[in-house]
Amino acid sequence: MYIIPFVAQAAEKKKDGFEFTEAWGVTIASAVTVLGMILAAWIAYRAGRRQVADQGLIEHRHWRRQNRLEAYKQFMIATDGFTEAMDKWRTSRNTTNAGRALEALAAAEAGIKLSGPQSLHSHADKVTKAAGAFYLMLRRPTLMPVIVPPQQWVQLSRDVIDAQNAFVSEAAKVLDDPDL
Repeated sequence: MYIIPFVAQAAEKKKDGFEFTEAWGVTIASAVTVLGMILAAWIAYRAGRRQVADQGLIEHRHWRRQNRLEAYKQFMIATDGFTEAMDKWRTSRNTTNAGRALEALAAAEAGIKLSGPQSLHSHADKVTKAAGAFYLMLRRPTLMPVIVPPQQWVQLSRDVIDAQNAFVSEAAKVLDDPDL
């Protein structure tokens, strides 16, 4: 009889299949913790990358807006310089200052074309063409001093001013829209 209970205990301990022990519980809990940490690290990594990308986009938009603002300002200064040179021409009849002012205006237009956007290129081109037409009228070859009829002077001046106003209006729209 003494042997039979011992055999019965041995038979009870030997079971078929998987036996879930405390060691397996610790192992599974550790694996779930490691997977959770990996998932949390991946989410933090992606969030950090997104934040850096968003900040980079904001900085780029700010840089682009500042460059455009500077180019637009230089263009306006050059346009004003041209109109001042035209006013000085009325008293001196010297086209040298007007020629330099037109060259400065063309250089400022190149700055507009570099900084964009495309919608402003045509407006800047209209200002430069109106100024160029004004300048060419003064440079036309004549034997006598150039006399510009007042109506033509006013019309040429108005063409430059109207083109400049259209440019300013479009530039304001561009500067207000961060996506352009």
